Amino acid sequence: MGMREGQELSAGQGLRTRSGIPFYYQIMRDLKEQIIAGKLAPGHQLPSEAELTKRFAVSRVVVRQALQILDDQGLIRRVKGKGSFVSEKLADDATPHISGSLEDLIHIGPDTRIRVVEFRLVKPTPDLAETFAVDEDSDLFYVQRVRLVGDRPLAVLTNHIPYEVGACLSLSELEHEPLILLIEKRAGLQIDWASQVFEAVAADDEMARLLEVDLLTPLLKLTLTVYTSDARVVDLAEVYYRSDRYKHRGFLARSRERGGTFWDALTGEAAARGAVRDGTARVSVVSDGAPRQAGEDGVLEVNLYDT
Repeated sequence: MGMREGQELSAGQGLRTRSGIPFYYQIMRDLKEQIIAGKLAPGHQLPSEAELTKRFAVSRVVVRQALQILDDQGLIRRVKGKGSFVSEKLADDATPHISGSLEDLIHIGPDTRIRVVEFRLVKPTPDLAETFAVDEDSDLFYVQRVRLVGDRPLAVLTNHIPYEVGACLSLSELEHEPLILLIEKRAGLQIDWASQVFEAVAADDEMARLLEVDLLTPLLKLTLTVYTSDARVVDLAEVYYRSDRYKHRGFLARSRERGGTFWDALTGEAAARGAVRDGTARVSVVSDGAPRQAGEDGVLEVNLYDT
């Protein structure tokens, strides 16, 4: 099946001649992003090598290099004498349901596997020392793990935790149990609340290798700071999600108390709706699914969306 009428390959912004990134790599990324976004659907034919050569103003050798990478990654299939087609296997590659909540970090499903990459002592940077309220010559434990779903990387989890907490944990436990639950079980601490920040970042060499993506691929980064009831930080987590396998789902309820110009953020069964103050929704964090009102300090702050 070829390109349907009215379906065009978006031109983007063209190739960057002074970026230092090879042309074949830029072409590969352009096509790959459109495949992942669904603009080029499974089974549809890509433009011919001649068309791509004209569009990008490069040689046919460069175009073939780009197509070969896509073929090697299983994103397209090349049929001699007919052209290149988006792999139909992509339709069967279901995206996991991930909401971005604490429960996603806690839940390890039957198709989920955790691989520990690093578990070692590190010296805190000035920022880490301030976060954990420790001296810069003290020790923290650093944990780096890869979360795989269906034997494919979904996320890289990096955690800094206090020395006395990490000393209670074992390598084998980190492969089978969520760190948040281990902190409570092994260190005897009660996690009460957390703050979270989402941001878009580009994959560096390390993240590209661990997540099996191309260099500079867009990732979604979650920074999660976890507190006990006495406001002590016991975990600083940075989670890097593959953007092609991650969907952030949430629930919003229209606020009528301030003229209906704001939305209150809800998270379904995982948290209860709290009071709204200064443009943020204050939502309690729970691990047992039972809604409860957060205290004045024990809250997760979620930015609201303006209409």
